[in-house]
Amino acid sequence: MGKFLDMRTSQNASFTGGINASLSTLSTSPSLIGVIGLQTGSVSQPIVKLDGTMGVGVNILTPYTVTILFARGSTFPTSGTRIYTAVYGIPTTVVNNVGNPSIGDMILNLTAADLLAPAATQTVYTMLAYASTTATRVGPESFQGIAQNGSLPAGS
Repeated sequence: MGKFLDMRTSQNASFTGGINASLSTLSTSPSLIGVIGLQTGSVSQPIVKLDGTMGVGVNILTPYTVTILFARGSTFPTSGTRIYTAVYGIPTTVVNNVGNPSIGDMILNLTAADLLAPAATQTVYTMLAYASTTATRVGPESFQGIAQNGSLPAGS
């Protein structure tokens, strides 16, 4: 059974609409959503579980994609080791017969594991995101990680 090592959180916004206006644009190049440093005490082969949440606006006319990735080893969007990537399709808003949008913002959730984490005193992890076209970050936004030593349970 594993032993708890560390847990950290980076949170930009706790609710939808909570994103600072200066951060609200999601561009087509990677934007930093969150960064954490997990202290693992140089344990050999720690198991790291990462979770991220991001809210994006739905465009009335154009569908688009959002790519969210987790990286290890750097706070810079174009460096570090990418350990997990997910692509989400964001549909257009459907307007109902009264003329009101019937689909609101979308909340994207991502969970991943870094099973190749190095034996280090501290390892930096980042959550990055970009869109296929300019999009709107609406919140919530949260990135957290937990590290343990030991092996995964059977069947994992």
